[in-house]
Order: sequence, then structure tokens, then C-alpha cells
Amino acid sequence: MDALIDDPPPGPESSPENAVLTTADRYYLGWMEYQAEHNAEPTAEELFAHLAQHGTYGRGGKPVSPANLRHYFLPARVYHVWAEHRTAGENPAADAVAQYCTAQGITGQYNKPITTAYINEHAEEFERRWQALTHHHANAQHG
Repeated sequence: MDALIDDPPPGPESSPENAVLTTADRYYLGWMEYQAEHNAEPTAEELFAHLAQHGTYGRGGKPVSPANLRHYFLPARVYHVWAEHRTAGENPAADAVAQYCTAQGITGQYNKPITTAYINEHAEEFERRWQALTHHHANAQHG
């Protein structure tokens, strides 16, 4: 199945009916699928091949370059930790997520620790992704 991926149209995204997967969400899903299949995090080149093999393309229907995919790795790693905390309840504590990232060796650019400010800055996007992926998985099971 070939699917062209674009960001959702502008508008409210808080309700499940509007929980549209963005390009970054689909790359995250591919990143997670690769890890489930290989028991390891992919390199950008491996994710590039995985996404293309599964019909996930970027804008213009072209495969996404490994260089572009690298930009999604840190947010995916941090979101993954945030989502683990989110399963325990709404509004994960930014300091707990940041501390867990540090304990797992997840760092930002130049090996700087992930900060509570970084978590807070991305919390709204993480929650949007959480809702979109929850809606996506529910539809996949019922569809």
C-alpha cells in the first residue's frame, strides 16, 4: 500500500475525530515497527529503507532522505519515554520524563541532557501525538 503523507489540514485537533497522523507520527510508527522487528533502533539509512519498503513516503511521493529522518530521532526517543509515563496517567511530570531520559542515556545536541523545559515545550505536541496514535491503533483494530 503506497500512502502519501502530508501534515493534517489546519484546524482543531483535540477531538479524536480530528486525530490525524502527521508526517512525523508516521515516521515514528515506522521507527517503532523497525525496532519491534529487529530489536534495535534503526540508523537513519535503515529507517529510510524500512519506510520506503512499507510505502511511507514524504511530500511529493518521494522517499525521505536519511539526513531528513535524523531530525526525527531525538523527538521520537523523548516522545517514547513521555508516552511510557503517559500510560500511567495524564500530564506526565516533565522532571520525571527528563530524569528518565538521562537515566536511559537519551541526550540532546552535543550530549546535553534533556531538560524539563524541552519536555514542557513539546508536551502539547506529545499529547496530540498520543491522541492521534491511540485513535489510529483503535481504528486499525476495528477496521
